Amino acid sequence: MALQYKNVEAKAAAEAAAEAEYKGPWGEIIPTEQKYIRFVRDVHGIKECWSYPYETVMRQVFKKSEPEEIEILAGGDTITIRGYGLEKFLEALEKRWLVRVEQRTIRFAASEPTGCCVIEIKIESSRA
Repeated sequence: MALQYKNVEAKAAAEAAAEAEYKGPWGEIIPTEQKYIRFVRDVHGIKECWSYPYETVMRQVFKKSEPEEIEILAGGDTITIRGYGLEKFLEALEKRWLVRVEQRTIRFAASEPTGCCVIEIKIESSRA
């Protein structure tokens, strides 16, 4: 019996670790094809949520700079995401798994340097 309990405990720990890989303060990835992608940002203390159907995502460009940058063209708008550890978004974008990208205004010095952190989401709209 004790052996079964250890296996259940190990399985639960593995599932929690896998879930942490797909969800965090940076946003959420669900490993199934999604219809929409959402960008949540803070503009002068006001939370904004911009949603785009994946059909409107036309292009993505990743720049490995300091900080890293992903530029996405969707629905005539240009969305620029700046931060650290953004490479995890690339495959998720291509497979339409990326559900939400969320901006964090503060990046703590004690946080893991290899962790994902979105420091800015800029949206330039072609509409007036």
